[in-house]
Amino acid sequence: MARRFHTSKMLIPLLLTLQSLNAYAITDANPQIANKHLMPNAVRVQITQRGMKYFDNRLSDILGNLGVKLDEGYFPAMSYTAEKPINMDDFMDANPEMVKMYQQVRGLLTQWLVGFSMNDHQPTIEIGESGYVAKFSRFGLVTDELLMEALGKRDGAILAIELEVKKLTISTQSVVAWDTQNEFLGKAGFEDVTLQAADEEMPLKIRLPFYLRMNAMGGLEFEALEISNNFDSIPLGLKYGRLIVPQFAVEVNGKKFYVNNAELEKLFQAQAPMILEKVRGSIGDFARTQLPAMLNQKAKEFLGGSLEQVQDMAAPGQEPTDTRPAFKWGLQLQNLNLKKSLNVDLTTYVEDPVNSRSAPVKSHASRGAPTFNAVAQENYDIGLSVDRALINRVLQLAFERRNFEQIKQSDGSVLKLVATPLIDYVKTPAGVAVKPTETFVKLRVSVEIQPGSMFLKKTIVVDFDIIAKLRQLSDKTGMQLLLHSIDTDSLYLDDKYISVAGKLFKGKVREGVKDELKKRSANWATTEESLPGGLPLPPQILGIKLDINRVMMDPNGHLIMYLDYAKTGANK
Repeated sequence: MARRFHTSKMLIPLLLTLQSLNAYAITDANPQIANKHLMPNAVRVQITQRGMKYFDNRLSDILGNLGVKLDEGYFPAMSYTAEKPINMDDFMDANPEMVKMYQQVRGLLTQWLVGFSMNDHQPTIEIGESGYVAKFSRFGLVTDELLMEALGKRDGAILAIELEVKKLTISTQSVVAWDTQNEFLGKAGFEDVTLQAADEEMPLKIRLPFYLRMNAMGGLEFEALEISNNFDSIPLGLKYGRLIVPQFAVEVNGKKFYVNNAELEKLFQAQAPMILEKVRGSIGDFARTQLPAMLNQKAKEFLGGSLEQVQDMAAPGQEPTDTRPAFKWGLQLQNLNLKKSLNVDLTTYVEDPVNSRSAPVKSHASRGAPTFNAVAQENYDIGLSVDRALINRVLQLAFERRNFEQIKQSDGSVLKLVATPLIDYVKTPAGVAVKPTETFVKLRVSVEIQPGSMFLKKTIVVDFDIIAKLRQLSDKTGMQLLLHSIDTDSLYLDDKYISVAGKLFKGKVREGVKDELKKRSANWATTEESLPGGLPLPPQILGIKLDINRVMMDPNGHLIMYLDYAKTGANK
């Protein structure tokens, strides 16, 4: 079963992948899709090493764009109870002197105090409402291909979150502990606690690497690897408002002598540096050993099933008065790998809620895999390929709504379409200069014409290729198709549309049709009339705008875009 979720609930790695195409659509929290026609590998994203540098120290800003604030946070009250009683003998190797002292004191109390006994300890720790403030000097996401090689990982990708905090302040209302197996000992702890860690000279550094891969069931597997940190060397300070300790008393012949808690607090303060050292070591050990296991368990709970995001897509050519619902555009994470660049493959589907029986046509897809080799990787940030299958699927659904029934021209003439227009690769017309931000494509169309000729039937259908320029809109919100010319050599006219008289010289009849098409398209290259609708490309990635470095249609039928972060992009 697929998991659907909002971006604020996504793991950071997925924020950098699934969200890369979430720009011109509205996330639908509960989409109703009767039948999904999947198109594997229809969208591919490649983040180059240059592109990854953007995330090297800007991850906090990027998450802020998504409403995730990390420089401060709040936690509700929580409690933790040890799973089983603690056997002090287990700590003999690590702290032999302390364990021996504990055993001696416990033995003396049991021997000298009648009725005294103490069970193995099973502590509960209760932490009140808490918050933190962190001043980050670095918060980045990096790839680690060397670690992949060292661990022998051949698929998937290893990413790492790298933190550097020059000051961390954690405050809580209270920290209280007690022994559930020896409740007579009472409670001990602190009120109004503030823990400060790190400073300008010795910031806190944490590196959390994790391994991602797709399994055979189409699910994403997450494995947190060993976490490195410098908890053992950063400065650590503790402040508290009140010390909470049990009340102890010694009774002699009915007279009680109470322990002076003020002296006990002085003793604690004198021992505080040693206690903080133990806390420091425990935190470091926890981060290195237990935290990865906890993250892995949480990931298993969260990543059950395939990862999918469903969005609304406006139907191209839809009139403002058309109240039919938007198309549903689905993205499913299919594969990811790290080989010089971070590569993400996405399965897609586009469905019309009012036309659920419509299925994509296999022949409308690409003829092979795309390659990002037209521009050297060091010269762009992100590569994006879109299979013609996806574009043609959108055109198909729009045509089936009759949004593309006609192509109106400025001279008043109309090309009436009788089949879905199909986009594909075409060479740039000879002698035509193109900018890096534009490319040429062809649209295979079937057009109904009433020729008014004795050599043709009253109504005929002609198939031919429209050569169109794909160019970015002036406001950079998408790309539009501009009519350029008709490739008359691509003309197909079925003999059934030629009259009895015309069949005596079919060749000349077809040439006449070609001449008429040339006349109709004679001014297209200069007038640059646009087709209705547009493509919402390039997308934004995590709120980051992108500039087109170069766009092209490859011979296999993929629209390939080489993209740069807009102006404020990565430090290169």
